[in-house]
Amino acid sequence: MLTIGQLAKQVGLRPSALRYYEDEGLLTPNGRSESGYRLYHPEAEQRLRLIQRAQRLGFALTDIRTLLDAWETGNLSNADLVATAEQRHLALERQLTELLILKHELELFLQDLYHRHDDGAAADFAQMVQRVCANPLTQPPAQTLLDWLAQTTACGLTSDTAQAMLLQLRGQHVHVWQEEDAYHVLVVSEDTAVANALQQLAQLEANCQIHQHPIPELTYDDEGYHLVVRGDNAFIFARLFMALEQE
Repeated sequence: MLTIGQLAKQVGLRPSALRYYEDEGLLTPNGRSESGYRLYHPEAEQRLRLIQRAQRLGFALTDIRTLLDAWETGNLSNADLVATAEQRHLALERQLTELLILKHELELFLQDLYHRHDDGAAADFAQMVQRVCANPLTQPPAQTLLDWLAQTTACGLTSDTAQAMLLQLRGQHVHVWQEEDAYHVLVVSEDTAVANALQQLAQLEANCQIHQHPIPELTYDDEGYHLVVRGDNAFIFARLFMALEQE
């Protein structure tokens, strides 16, 4: 048996952190010494390391309780566990999308600067542009995203009808950016077939269970077709268009 001080030292925490976990229902002493001090089985170290790891991944304490229950019982098919892990995965994907959008637009911005002053561009700037823009975005292909949506949701983007529309959008040059709760997708094209595909996708999106928000806005100007999608999970739409551009 370990005292609270010994256990805290083994996992690199203060004893007060262990008492806090106890108050939150995440850790329970296995007994008390004759002097009344908390005592723990050595297995408590593994439990604490799991708690620390989950916290580093951004899980809330209430979510960690669900994870601990599944770990202790071996019930990895528990619906609460699956939902908890899925929501955390979505949150990380949302953050990743924001960074990928900035990276995507930075590459396009640097390329525009370079091509506007190609003849007089400094050698070091040209090398920097080549290095930054040498590789495509590191992200899964569009079909991988669609397969994931099909497995986890009833998203309309996974339907056969949507698949036919997406064929019209593969390889299209896009700009993607975020403003408050909206993702903006500018498809640089004058093709009416692209416009029709976007309009039909927007209608499907309006009825999508994972993107519960009003119909996306679609407008046209001299730059191309401008699609605006809102909602907590609208980032998936932005990621899809960024992947389609690479195909």
